[in-house]
Amino acid sequence: MPQPSLHTTSGKQRGKRQPTEAELAALAEFRAALRKFLAFSEQAAAARGVTMQWYQALLVIRTFNSDSPITVGELASQLMIRHHSAAALVSRLETGKLVRREYDSVDRRKSLLVITAAGERCLADLAVVHLEYLSDIAGSFLKPFKVET
Repeated sequence: MPQPSLHTTSGKQRGKRQPTEAELAALAEFRAALRKFLAFSEQAAAARGVTMQWYQALLVIRTFNSDSPITVGELASQLMIRHHSAAALVSRLETGKLVRREYDSVDRRKSLLVITAAGERCLADLAVVHLEYLSDIAGSFLKPFKVET
């Protein structure tokens, strides 16, 4: 997923309009809600003996939309981390018996990642907890940006 550029080619400030006080307040409220969710997610993962990054990796590996299993490079891209960091992450997930590597039959240099039964259980447990949390706070992420008519 490409990241939006924060810089313009001319180096000038993007756009001429200034945010309103309400827009700044909405951004601050959204940031706070996002930070609370991330803190919750980290605690939920730790309570199940994994890191938030492990949970995020399991979620990506399990849901990657492709005809074949995800590669380490694709995982790195999805998690917005470097390839060598993704490879180390996968090694830790393998040690935890949450994923296994298979090698591409055409290109043996490619590691294909497959979630194990233990990984499926861990992911399902954490997904349920996250979905319940999100259900409890429904609307808090978008509420600051709702336009009153």
